[in-house]
Amino acid sequence: MRIHPLAAQVLGFISGLQKHYANATLVLDNKSYPVAELVQMFQGCSDSAAAATLADVQRTTAVKAAEAMAAQVGPVAAALKKVVLASYASNATVLADFSLEPPKVTVRTTEAKSAAAVKAAATRKALGTKGTQQKKAAKKALAAPSTPAEPTAAAQAAPAVPTPAKS
Repeated sequence: MRIHPLAAQVLGFISGLQKHYANATLVLDNKSYPVAELVQMFQGCSDSAAAATLADVQRTTAVKAAEAMAAQVGPVAAALKKVVLASYASNATVLADFSLEPPKVTVRTTEAKSAAAVKAAATRKALGTKGTQQKKAAKKALAAPSTPAEPTAAAQAAPAVPTPAKS
């Protein structure tokens, strides 16, 4: 952690003031300051910067400790959650004691089920018993839109160019 630049500078000021202006009074910005008052003010600035640095170091240490504990406790907590959900999935009161909610059951509509069955049948028919390369090509063909796009006006206007015959 770095010390605030002003705090580092005032430490130098303190030693310089005590060495060269020990019993003087200095006028700064149209105000008189006895050297002892300046030293006290600068020492307070330095002390507060040191306290801030210490607090930051303590915070960083505490955050690292909390992250280490979370990494250690996380898998155990996940395992406990699985056990509790498996044991009490239908009992919302007991789950609430563990701050858990019952798992939500998704209800599929008959339209979604029938669409999935049609898609599965089409995929099985297209893929059949083929190798991986043939399956990839068949999946690409299935992913392509089933209705061909209408040709654009530019494509309709351009005549087909005959290819020259090879001799």
